[in-house]
Amino acid sequence: MGTVQIIQKKHHDFTTVSVAPGRISSFLLRRQYWQVYTRSPHHYQLDEAPGLNSSLRGRLPELNFSPSNLSLETVVVGKWYCPFVFVKECDGDLEEQMKKFMFYVVKLEQRWEKIVECENGENRDGKVVYVDVLVERDKASADEEEAVCDWGHVDNGVIWFRSAKNGEGEEARLLGLSVLVAERMRWEQERVGWRIDELQRQVKVKRIEEFEGHGEWRKFGCYVLVERFVFKRMDESVLLTHDFKHTNHISCKWE
Repeated sequence: MGTVQIIQKKHHDFTTVSVAPGRISSFLLRRQYWQVYTRSPHHYQLDEAPGLNSSLRGRLPELNFSPSNLSLETVVVGKWYCPFVFVKECDGDLEEQMKKFMFYVVKLEQRWEKIVECENGENRDGKVVYVDVLVERDKASADEEEAVCDWGHVDNGVIWFRSAKNGEGEEARLLGLSVLVAERMRWEQERVGWRIDELQRQVKVKRIEEFEGHGEWRKFGCYVLVERFVFKRMDESVLLTHDFKHTNHISCKWE
């Protein structure tokens, strides 16, 4: 048939001409005129996904809460759509996955997470609190099961999340992400200070905090900044959450 050029004659009408010497277009493409139609699927609806909001991310969530608060605000600082070809779900075949979940919604969230709390009177030295705690660098959950990401171990272009309970092995695999997606997540974290260390998955946070307010304090809380990637299927079920804890951003609150 050769190479053809598609020419739009009217608003919806198209025809073709061959651009290869001595060749002609196929009969179907030579018809005067053929039309192109598009159809949107009815089982899902895609809204706007503007990507990363760098200015909002740089501001960090507000610290307008007290140590007594049990739930803290979550701020969405990025949103994307990830095509199904970049995700490998272990309990289904590719054709079924394509029919059900053509895209996955990916969000990047920020929040403060409490790592230390105490009340005054618990053998505290006046206005001073000593913080000495181990914090996990990252924490993942695949289909609500605790998982570990095999950073640096690429298998046919895929980085796997395996069960944190079962150890290593084929049977422990829970979810696979294309190395392109996984490395983009990692890059987004490393460029704002997070660091990976597969041999040392915990970071020690050790500091001395002093109360500078008037009167006596009642409660104290120490918080680490957490950035979380959330992958959701089109039916709103959560496929993956991956928390990255930024120990370079520590804040304390007194009450």
